[in-house]
Amino acid sequence: MPLYRLSPYIYFFCWIALAFLPYVFFAKIIYISLLFYFACVGLYYSLTSLVNYKLPLYFKGLFVFVFVLVLYGMYLIFLDDDVYWQASSMYIEKHHYLLWLMSSLLSSVPVYVFTCRGWIQEKDMKILFGIFLFSCIYAYYGSLKFQMLQAQLLNSTQEEFTITCVYSFLGLIPLVLLFRKRQVLQFALLCVMFVYCVLGAKRGPVILGGVSSVLLILSMFSQGPLKKKLYIVLISVLAFVGLYLFINHQIESSSYFSMRVEQTIEGNTSRREEHSQRVLEYISSSTNLRQFAFGIGAQGSLAVNETFVHNDWIAVLLEQGVFGLFLYIFYWISFIYTWLKSKCEKESFVALGLLVFIGLGKTLFSMYYLPVTAEMITSSGIFSITLGYFLAKAYPQKEFVLIQAYLDRNESLYES
Repeated sequence: MPLYRLSPYIYFFCWIALAFLPYVFFAKIIYISLLFYFACVGLYYSLTSLVNYKLPLYFKGLFVFVFVLVLYGMYLIFLDDDVYWQASSMYIEKHHYLLWLMSSLLSSVPVYVFTCRGWIQEKDMKILFGIFLFSCIYAYYGSLKFQMLQAQLLNSTQEEFTITCVYSFLGLIPLVLLFRKRQVLQFALLCVMFVYCVLGAKRGPVILGGVSSVLLILSMFSQGPLKKKLYIVLISVLAFVGLYLFINHQIESSSYFSMRVEQTIEGNTSRREEHSQRVLEYISSSTNLRQFAFGIGAQGSLAVNETFVHNDWIAVLLEQGVFGLFLYIFYWISFIYTWLKSKCEKESFVALGLLVFIGLGKTLFSMYYLPVTAEMITSSGIFSITLGYFLAKAYPQKEFVLIQAYLDRNESLYES
């Protein structure tokens, strides 16, 4: 095997390592090294794709948005003050902003290139799906164990917690489409992932995962004979009944989960509304014209709030101003346009539609473009890997694949 063909396997191995790192042996130097690697690989393949490919609009919106935010990050590193995260009682090293940004948003580009070059096939993605699914389940129990240990140290009797790492399951949902020939397996995988989202008591993954699963199931009805559709209906009914009984059991047996449901019904947003309101008040009353237009700078949210806003739109408006908000809107318009233009490839059209829905949901009550913890970066990484693969299936670079096949054949003849 030519050495260059190892690059996708090394890349995916590093993402797998990061997925397990917080729950096996967390070392900051390893964590930062992995982020630095992801950022460099993402940047390299971004330049490579710009030079060699006719890219879909999504990447153009992505590169413009990332380029501008990188400038803000460079200003933060060289000219701005240290950033203090009050809620965690710690200073954030200023270069983390760029590592978070590029590791999160540019990670779809290498996967797109790998897939277009034929280095990643569907069978590879199925194997990767299985590994990541196992890592997500492992992360759930690892995070639960960690929080229980923390509770014991504080002499607390609490045994149920909110598990943030279940966000990682969302990026795996579109990959269930790869198992198109096994409907029972598809439903089983969707049920397993949704069950863990419920066990995590994290409302965002429950809502986004539930709706995404329903949309994926509905897409199964668009083609196929009547017998197959009736079969899918039967499996759907059984799955929904089972999940209904499970959720009902959780509400009756888990006081913590029941409390989270009541909070959702009452509109309790875990102080997110309070944080957002504080930022909006600051923008309206404490910013000058320049700051309103171009923002107060990267990580400016922590200068106004005790923690991050958990709403990308408000965070971008504060930190990059109206200018940055316009670029973020352009990014999402590019994403949606690219999705709508992928109709010729049905499977990719469904997958990209799910990713648009999940991504937009994360912008409203989580962190899409700037994940700030190892578990949220893992979630963004899985999302980006899935995105890069389906973008390549919808927008292949066939001329490059032919050239690469020719070079590989000549290399094999030379070696023989």
